[in-house]
Amino acid sequence: MKKKSLLFLSILLLVVGFASVATNLIINNTLNIGFNNTFLDDVVFIKAKTEGESSISEDGKTITYDAKKISNVNEETNLTFWVKNKNTQYDADVTINCSLNDISSNLADLVDVTIEPSNFTLLSDEVKSGEVKVKLKSVVTEEKSGTFTCELIATPVERDVPGVITPDNLYEDSVINEAKPELSKDLIPITLDNTGVVTYANTDEKWYDYANKEWANAVILVDNLSKTYNVGDVISESDIESYFVWIPRYKYKLFHANQADGTTNKLSESIAQTIEIEFESKDTQSSNGTQDGEWLTHPAFTNFDVNGIWVGKFETGYKGSTSVTSAQVSSSDPTKIQIKPNVNSWRNNSVGNFFKAMYNYNRGLDSHMMKNTEWGAVSYLSHSKYGINTEVRINNNSNFLTGYAANTKDASSSTTNNQPYNTETGYLASTTGNITGVYDMSGGSWEYVAGYRDGNVKSSGLTLDEIRNTYSKYIDVYASNSSTTTYSRRILGDATGEIGPFYGSYYNNWYNDYSYFVESPYPWFHRGGVYHNGSSAGQFRFARDTGGANSYGSARLVLAF
Repeated sequence: MKKKSLLFLSILLLVVGFASVATNLIINNTLNIGFNNTFLDDVVFIKAKTEGESSISEDGKTITYDAKKISNVNEETNLTFWVKNKNTQYDADVTINCSLNDISSNLADLVDVTIEPSNFTLLSDEVKSGEVKVKLKSVVTEEKSGTFTCELIATPVERDVPGVITPDNLYEDSVINEAKPELSKDLIPITLDNTGVVTYANTDEKWYDYANKEWANAVILVDNLSKTYNVGDVISESDIESYFVWIPRYKYKLFHANQADGTTNKLSESIAQTIEIEFESKDTQSSNGTQDGEWLTHPAFTNFDVNGIWVGKFETGYKGSTSVTSAQVSSSDPTKIQIKPNVNSWRNNSVGNFFKAMYNYNRGLDSHMMKNTEWGAVSYLSHSKYGINTEVRINNNSNFLTGYAANTKDASSSTTNNQPYNTETGYLASTTGNITGVYDMSGGSWEYVAGYRDGNVKSSGLTLDEIRNTYSKYIDVYASNSSTTTYSRRILGDATGEIGPFYGSYYNNWYNDYSYFVESPYPWFHRGGVYHNGSSAGQFRFARDTGGANSYGSARLVLAF
């Protein structure tokens, strides 16, 4: 990579008021690189967000927004903006320096102005977000206003290979702006039509849209294929080994952070609510709320410091099995993993075997057994405006076939009273209500997750040393004094204690899903329920077991590279 000197002085003028006044953020993108090579004409704003109304000028250089009135000490008014580099030849190293320049208003004595981040790299075609924060630090007795100036100083970095610029309309959705799917040579982006036909996606076109509940999907192909697939090709089902769904990084507004231990009476009606979610980049400072109404960046993402995770679209199957019984195998062989619709779930395997098979499935993609908090991340996204926003339909297929949905709500177990994933009924078992979501989160097999009560591994096949040292990053650990109704010992985001209050023996008041916390004899969490659990199954069900092999128990794979 070559560095070139850059004459770049972009001015951001922000007029700050302590009442509801118009505020302008202006960037003058006039820049030359060396021998008449223009650069910053291609760096533009593509989105802005604040407490009030905001708009971006037609040329992408100016953001206008209404500032929130701030009148109390430590109160803030914030603007979040997204910048895109449309230049194909150059990346940019960017530094932002701000200074107050209206002395007559004594602005420096009244407010603190910060921009985060103040240093970043903007690759060709990349979008980065920043935030202007204005905090009142002194009491204001009359309306005042002032200005400050920020200089964006960039050094271009010449690319060895020209970038490919994706259309602006791909970035209308905040998920795409901040937490777009990460791909690799092993992970092929796909689109699915309503019948399940798989097409190699063109990532220069819009291939997902979370605002419309269309989640990104990708596949890993079987090893040693004799043919090569290219963009636009239909991919044969027989050539697919595993399906995955992208769960973008997000923060959510805490809604029931202080559940007490024990149970109360059943409420007269469900208290299920839409979970408020905002997507964000790992480059954004994480939110660390602890109380209702505060925001928390979901721990499924901060644990690996990633922009999202790829979650197995279906329960894990056993490659080569052709029947219910042949999918019951005690093994830690990663080559037997398949994640596909209409296959028998891999069952009767210990937590330790599942864990090691999934850990070794693809270390380059940081594969691992789904953690309890990761199950929570999918469940919360499913119950937001970006997902189905209700309980997913149970998979009541008594042959443990993946991707099925009961013909009626809470139907009893059956081999025939259900439909596969690529039907109108089947979509109801998806976290999106359409074919792009995650399946088998209610019924099918119950799924062991990597979450356990500290100090007692039971029959999991894992040792305390492995859990505490070798694999500590991949297992959620709960208090050693946890018991059946110690819901306060939840981890925020894991979709256990936050789904309270709880009643009877033992159910939540969202959808009456079974709600057993881990305890001494049964230290390992499992989720979702079994095909015959009826109304007590669901994406918010949690229970516990020994960690040993169980004919009802499966597991799910996650990638977090």
